[in-house]
Amino acid sequence: MTDVKQIIELYSELADKPEKDFGWEKGIVNAKAHNYSKEWFEKLPPRVWDYCAAVGNPFEQADIKEGSTVVDLGCGAGVDLLVSALLVGENGKAIGVDITPKMVKKAKEHAALTGFLNVDVLESSFDDIDLEDEFVDVVISNGAINLTSCKESVFAEIYRILKPNGKIYFADMIDISANDDSCSDENSCRASESEDWANCVAGTLKKEKLIDIISKAGFRNVECTGLTHYKTSDTTCGATFKATKIASDELREVHWDNIFKTKDYTQVLWHQNSPDMSLDLIKKSNIGKKSSIIDVGCGASYLVDKLVEDGYKDITLLDTSATSLEIVKERLGSHADITKYICSDIMNFDSSKKFNLWHDRAVFHFLVLKKERAKYFEVLQNSLQSGAIAILNTFATDGPIQCAGLDIVQYDKEKMLQELPSGLELIEYDEYIHHTPKNTDQKYSCFVIKKA
Repeated sequence: MTDVKQIIELYSELADKPEKDFGWEKGIVNAKAHNYSKEWFEKLPPRVWDYCAAVGNPFEQADIKEGSTVVDLGCGAGVDLLVSALLVGENGKAIGVDITPKMVKKAKEHAALTGFLNVDVLESSFDDIDLEDEFVDVVISNGAINLTSCKESVFAEIYRILKPNGKIYFADMIDISANDDSCSDENSCRASESEDWANCVAGTLKKEKLIDIISKAGFRNVECTGLTHYKTSDTTCGATFKATKIASDELREVHWDNIFKTKDYTQVLWHQNSPDMSLDLIKKSNIGKKSSIIDVGCGASYLVDKLVEDGYKDITLLDTSATSLEIVKERLGSHADITKYICSDIMNFDSSKKFNLWHDRAVFHFLVLKKERAKYFEVLQNSLQSGAIAILNTFATDGPIQCAGLDIVQYDKEKMLQELPSGLELIEYDEYIHHTPKNTDQKYSCFVIKKA
């Protein structure tokens, strides 16, 4: 969210004056119109329902299991948050997130009023939530995502906090006007300064655009499950949605295999006609020609060709794309049998063999989740012999912020040192410029790491 002053002012007033007519439906009558369960009306205090400004019922098709963890984005005074607490039971957790301090306070008061001990409420924007990676089973929301100025960032954060195959169920306002911009490739990020933004009008998107944003954030089975009676203007309408998170390893496999199936690998920006820096560092490591080398995230790199030319005999290539490995096999021709090929995501790689040298041209910087970076180094350490060398390349801190359409994490020496676990020592660091096939430059960082 960018300019949130108007939003906070409006919903602060709602927190103070739930009886006021704001021009849109609310209260228990509104909840009943959305088919909220009779059981919930009986179990939650009547005063809680005064604050119900639901634009739909995210629970109608939701599969929320007892003992699970649910996050409610834009929890307001806590109506859906407390319904979630009922559904997950005392062994589960319901976590509310809201940007309006008075609503956070009100939600906490209502949780205390009901006596629920399984409820937390966080004051936060939706794109930077203080929760661990892959911590949550279900994310719900009701009339709040349209209030954010960058939906892409919100769904990226939802993706981050959800467990693999976690679910989103939400209701929101959509644009039903006659003009059609649903095919636009532009993102949704823009300033939230319109007077109609806080009233769930200016920030709405067409159904198709919203589904496209959710899909691109890494979700499958993205569906608008229906429209509701709720309207905030002649051009808006309430709608309900659901989607399932695609596990990150599966997402990487599909993404990279599609690239190698559809693009000329010699023209992608990361391609090197001669991987000179990597070759120089491998030679500098003083490993023998019979030493074992693994190139993780090898893609269709020419590194293996050069290593074979130089007489190295024990080379393993690891990549999540089967197509890239087939490209390399075909290119090596009669030398293809020298190399071992493993199609696997780095997160799932488990080798009984211990290597002398680990080479990574650009896998690590794609790991945007902290727990995945920790897993990467666990796999690295388990795969290397004592005293072995690892060569890692990433975009530098003043380099690109994306690669192949994916977000990355930039690194310099200090940031890498913060990531390294005990047992790994950074022994060399350098920066270099990669000249791409498109005659542009990319700034990289290179790290040489030694296992104790």
